[in-house]
Amino acid sequence: MKAGTPVLCLFFSLILSPVVHADDPPATDDSPPVNPQVVDKLIDMGNYLRSLPKFQVDADVSRDTVLESGQKIKTESSNTLKVVGHDRMYAKTEGDVRTREFFYNGKKLTQYSPYLKYYTTVDAPPKVAEALHMIEDHYGVQVPMEDLFLFGSDQSQIDALKAALYVGPSTIKGQLCDHLAFRQEGIDWQLWITRSDKPLPCKLVITTTDDKSSPEYSAVYRWNLKPTIADSIFTFKPAKGDVAIAMKKASDQGGQ
Repeated sequence: MKAGTPVLCLFFSLILSPVVHADDPPATDDSPPVNPQVVDKLIDMGNYLRSLPKFQVDADVSRDTVLESGQKIKTESSNTLKVVGHDRMYAKTEGDVRTREFFYNGKKLTQYSPYLKYYTTVDAPPKVAEALHMIEDHYGVQVPMEDLFLFGSDQSQIDALKAALYVGPSTIKGQLCDHLAFRQEGIDWQLWITRSDKPLPCKLVITTTDDKSSPEYSAVYRWNLKPTIADSIFTFKPAKGDVAIAMKKASDQGGQ
């Protein structure tokens, strides 16, 4: 997700309590470039996400890919993420380009291609966030919606914001949300957050501004905070015909 990865890391590194109200005016040219209430809303949402004992989030994702000719091609995918505690995770992405599943049980992380029947398993750190950081850094593999775990209090990421504005109230899939807009070097991004005592991201749109084609990434989220999740889903069990392969390190992939 080249268009989305930098800002998503920022998005969930800052992460987000209702500060903005329905009658608050939208941003104007006289508004401060970085509204501290908007940044606080991100931080409060992150605190809430960190407090969740388990959850399931599904997302419909749309992504632009720019061809060498400059033409934009839009692809779609359906994504699911199931998490229990800080040490168990299952993720799946199914779309136009590829289908992948990821299994993590606190000890091992497996990537599986159900159509190709290839899988690869590596030892992983005992926490989800650490495991995702390791698999991306060492192997260049990104798990669907992994940025939900990449939150913290990195001041340098907050300082990277050139604008943080409140746009106004908006309804996403019947849910009243607050529409926020951000700008940083090379990227504009918009975030819709539920207006409730359970602040959750409803929608995310990212526009790459340092590409003349301005490709976009868009995700619309559906949350279940009380899912029924069998513990067996977090451990991969190969079926007949599945083939184990080695996971190639990013440094050995020749820049691909």
